[in-house]
Amino acid sequence: MVFMPAKYRNKEFAIGTYHIFQVGKGVIFADDTDFQKYLSNLRRFVPETDSKILAYCLLPNSLDLLVRQSTPRAITKLMRKLTTAYSMYKKGSPFRGVYKAKLLAGDREALDTSRQLHRVSLTTTKIGPLQIRSTFSSYPYSSYRLYLDKYTSKWIDTLELSRLVPDYQRFVEA
Repeated sequence: MVFMPAKYRNKEFAIGTYHIFQVGKGVIFADDTDFQKYLSNLRRFVPETDSKILAYCLLPNSLDLLVRQSTPRAITKLMRKLTTAYSMYKKGSPFRGVYKAKLLAGDREALDTSRQLHRVSLTTTKIGPLQIRSTFSSYPYSSYRLYLDKYTSKWIDTLELSRLVPDYQRFVEA
């Protein structure tokens, strides 16, 4: 049996918005430095691809991204760069298999998915010896605080979804 390295897989996705999720073999992000490294890579690689992050939530053993791509291979390029760079940083892949990507049907499904991503962090999260009890807006590894600040840049766009509801904070926290 022959296994093809991931770099030889050509995934082509329709232009649209995707919920991308990836789980770890165990802990992906062991401490704040790990989380910050992944976010730094995200900020670095998104502008290099034809994609935009609409929302994200990183948990110790999984990650969720809401990504809009404008060319068919943008997600493949982005995830290849993210996975490779983070695996090199960790000196081995912390991920269980390859990422999954679900095409979302439209703005309403994207909005509901962003709500789900932002609500998942409202738990007690154990990161090594750290224990983070978070409120919606205090979890440091989610895009929710950026939504509350109406932040947008080359790598993340919080206005695209928040404009769809009169009060995004009330929408998420209700």
